[in-house]
Amino acid sequence: MNPLQRYSCLLISLLVLLVVSGCEKNITVRKQVYFEDAEDGVASNILAFHRDGYPRGRIVRPFGGSNVIGNFNNMQVTIELDSVPPHNMVYVSFDLYVHDHWQSDVWNIRVNDWFQLSTTFSNNANWSQSYPEWIGVMNMPAKSNAFSTQLPGFCALDTSKQGTTHYKIAFARPHTYKNIKVQFNDVLQGEICDRSWSIDNVNIEVINN
Repeated sequence: MNPLQRYSCLLISLLVLLVVSGCEKNITVRKQVYFEDAEDGVASNILAFHRDGYPRGRIVRPFGGSNVIGNFNNMQVTIELDSVPPHNMVYVSFDLYVHDHWQSDVWNIRVNDWFQLSTTFSNNANWSQSYPEWIGVMNMPAKSNAFSTQLPGFCALDTSKQGTTHYKIAFARPHTYKNIKVQFNDVLQGEICDRSWSIDNVNIEVINN
């Protein structure tokens, strides 16, 4: 190989290396770090406490032909993960079931103590709700943006075919901490049989780009 050929090969190799390096820097990597559907009867890494401080015992119950994590009333539910891979975004998705007599009742999501959403839900057509907006942004009709409204209630409306409203909620937000803490809580009026909520198919991913 003459010097010119050697130089050409070296130049081509350098260009290939630069292209590959540049591409690697622009690759978005998503990694699932948590999933829970409670079908085995256990809700791993999930703790539920009443607003007065005492822990909720059993938190996996059958509903709609499968298991859900719930039902909750005046509870804070926490999922906490440690030592997750390096990332700059976190993605969370889950199913939310709003059971029985909700009437513009408040429900919140926080990530590492930062509010992701503070909203209201209603199962009564005479009461508006905030979801999918934040509280105070806009009044929406009851059951707005629902995935399904054709489910029985959990307790008070267990004989009604429209006693539970099913929502699919997903969001991504900037996040770089080594631990991820996702919290859900309600400010419900009434007893647990009157109104409550459950979650299912909780998925958490970290994104690095």
